[in-house]
Amino acid sequence: MENSWHQLQPKTSFLVRLADRLTDQSWQTLTQLYQPIIGPSAAGLYSALFWLPKTGQYHRHATLLAILGMDLAHLYDARLRLEATGLLTTTVSTKDDLTSFNYDLHAPLLPAAFFKDDLLSVQLLGVVGEDLYQSLVSVNTSTTERSTDEENITKNFLEVFHVDGQELAELPTAITAGRQRLDAETQATAPALQVTPADFDFKLLGEILEHSFIDTRALRSERQLLLTEHATYGLDEVTMARYIGEATDLATNQFNAETFKRVIAQNFGRPQSAKSVAQPQKTATTPANQSVNSAEQALIKVATNTAPAVFLQAIKQKSGGFVTDGEQRIVRDLVSRQLFPEAVLNLMVYHVLVDEDRPTLNKNLLDTIANDWSKAKITTPEQAIQKIRERQQAAKQPRRSRARQSSTVKETLPEWAKTSTTNQQASRTKLSAEKQKQLQDRIAKLQDRPSTGKED
Repeated sequence: MENSWHQLQPKTSFLVRLADRLTDQSWQTLTQLYQPIIGPSAAGLYSALFWLPKTGQYHRHATLLAILGMDLAHLYDARLRLEATGLLTTTVSTKDDLTSFNYDLHAPLLPAAFFKDDLLSVQLLGVVGEDLYQSLVSVNTSTTERSTDEENITKNFLEVFHVDGQELAELPTAITAGRQRLDAETQATAPALQVTPADFDFKLLGEILEHSFIDTRALRSERQLLLTEHATYGLDEVTMARYIGEATDLATNQFNAETFKRVIAQNFGRPQSAKSVAQPQKTATTPANQSVNSAEQALIKVATNTAPAVFLQAIKQKSGGFVTDGEQRIVRDLVSRQLFPEAVLNLMVYHVLVDEDRPTLNKNLLDTIANDWSKAKITTPEQAIQKIRERQQAAKQPRRSRARQSSTVKETLPEWAKTSTTNQQASRTKLSAEKQKQLQDRIAKLQDRPSTGKED
């Protein structure tokens, strides 16, 4: 993914292909459900790609930049958001040393499928809040009111059409071949939204829940949801078990997935004592890289072992502040872009809040740093530390340059300016001497005259 950033130029060509058919419902879902997650720039890019004249022909990215009124970095960021949410598949082709991109547009999920997707629904809930989330669920859930005296007389398929039972038992070759081709195309083009188990220990979670009233077998179908919450908030097994208990009905032992998401979203941001980023310089470690000192190595260790959201929360609590909703969205966006490892993201946050002593995270500043680090292919915490040093050094450079320019101006005054200044000083000196002589003459006259009490 990082390589495609360096291949992307205004003159680079691209081809748009429609993988699915879009309906009015698709555009409504894009606006109401996807746009809060991906942002207006990404939604605009999706629309621009769809409505681009002469779809199926190659265009230059300069055309998109002109239509959307954005620069290449923001276009790339918008493209990543579409890819991450399954709306776009990007492939690269190289022929005769010329690079071109292929953009396959996918239709948004139907609302029911969207709300059942753990990644998308959790992300939407975190952005819009519980009240608006429930309103969106209600708006996008079709309900038909029926009176009690209605009787359903709808006929089913077999009541209307005659079907050969032998053909159902042994499907014709044309049908099986068509299904196989469709399955292959779907697997090849449809992007998958999933989270790998990573370091989450389901066995340990099961052992913790064994001693509770919770039916662990009912949680097997919610495995993907648990992984999503773990990846987003960095929850350990003990904390996860506690939230599962809060989302389970004591009377029925039924686990409620929506309550589970809501409980975690509400609890995030409250003071947590389980994890903290406290005095990393006191941790005794051996530097793994000669260019990183012991304090920086300790910071790297903490940044590597802490989820971004928890890392941010610990820094804000240490300084007496709190995590704002906007900061939660900024960190969530950085994680969703998947440009850097979590340790690198944490160091980026640490640099802004601690090194630069800023009270809150600034999205524009973080975007600038992220673009710079992406171009420099920063992939390790050690590289991030070195990049931070370079940034701090560059911040000092302009002040020294201005000082040198100021002293140079003083040393190179033009001759006419020097002459004018000298003449003015000489004039002031001469005038003072004349006044002094007049004053002395007047005093002498007063001394020569008899004292009359008056002056001529």
